[in-house]
Amino acid sequence: MRTTRSRSARTASSGHNADVEVFFLMMGLWMVVAVALGLRRPRGFGGAQLRARLDAVYGEPHELVRVTPAAFPEADLEFYDRARRELESRKYRWLADVEDLTLSRIYPQNRTFLRLFVDAGGMIRASAYHLHPRGVVVSLLQLVQLFPRHLRVVELVSEVQGTFLVTSNTHGVDRLEPPPEAKVERLALNTPIGEVVARHETRITELLRAHPERSPVTFETFEELLASIGRAHVVMARHRQKVGGLSRDELERLKGRPLSAAEEQFLREVQTKPDGTGEPTPS
Repeated sequence: MRTTRSRSARTASSGHNADVEVFFLMMGLWMVVAVALGLRRPRGFGGAQLRARLDAVYGEPHELVRVTPAAFPEADLEFYDRARRELESRKYRWLADVEDLTLSRIYPQNRTFLRLFVDAGGMIRASAYHLHPRGVVVSLLQLVQLFPRHLRVVELVSEVQGTFLVTSNTHGVDRLEPPPEAKVERLALNTPIGEVVARHETRITELLRAHPERSPVTFETFEELLASIGRAHVVMARHRQKVGGLSRDELERLKGRPLSAAEEQFLREVQTKPDGTGEPTPS
């Protein structure tokens, strides 16, 4: 992991060509946006273009920059402040407000920021963010009924010897399968923040009681939290590569039915790498 004097930070992981992404579950949400765009095929946006965008999301060095809420006038700051009050009342510590500049460059109309926290024991990293798709993305997502105009997400993650325990209020929203290393539980969108937190804390307690030989990764600093997010990204990126960017099961789930001939062709385009190769695991 490395930081710059311009208050931005990038993270890197050995054994993987890509610098890491700062959002974990959010990547699934943005991939759904990209899938929606690809399936509706705006001019110049077919399967190959979708694959290129997914490769950019997972392959480019991602730049994480500290920001101030004032830079996001359309953000629901009351939600961010409510999340902070709720988490701090439970002894979580606020670390930073950050923006992923790489994602903002790919989706300039849909900028957002992430508020990061860590629990008192250093075993749980928490984030809160408000996602408000705009422009063509809004109409497409409404047409395919993927998720509402506004998402107010709270996500908690613990890392235990290569396994990522994730709890969030995104049930019915994130329709892409997580990698095997991620054990994800999605609660209803309207689940109170306190219930999301309590559920995750119960899950991590149960896991450690069942496997006392496993040691959770701890993080106290901003840099340590970024390193954990980076490791999660590597896991997700490898999984996306394994399924060819998008699997048949995922595409059929998004469509709600078996694929048509045109959609089969679209899937082949997505699963073909720019160099003409592509060997996704059969699904």
